[in-house]
Amino acid sequence: MPLIGASSRMSRLSTMFHTVEVGDTKFTILKRYQNLKPIGSGAQGIVCAAYDTATQQNVAIKKLSRPFQNVTHAKRAYREFKLMKLVNHKNVSH
Repeated sequence: MPLIGASSRMSRLSTMFHTVEVGDTKFTILKRYQNLKPIGSGAQGIVCAAYDTATQQNVAIKKLSRPFQNVTHAKRAYREFKLMKLVNHKNVSH
């Protein structure tokens, strides 16, 4: 298996991702997600609506402002994700 250099790996990643500014927040997301529009914000971060060009569905993307600033915030973020997945929330892919 050939080794891939760091510059080639970075080049490949830059073709997969793009950075979009929503207000004063930067989202670096897969290029398949387009047309980000803010739909809510709070103490933990911002939520945007987006269009997934791969599935042709509308999705929600949440960016936490500082999820690992301390153990409590990290646990809170993890708990929210696990609960949404447990109840098969439509905005969490399986």
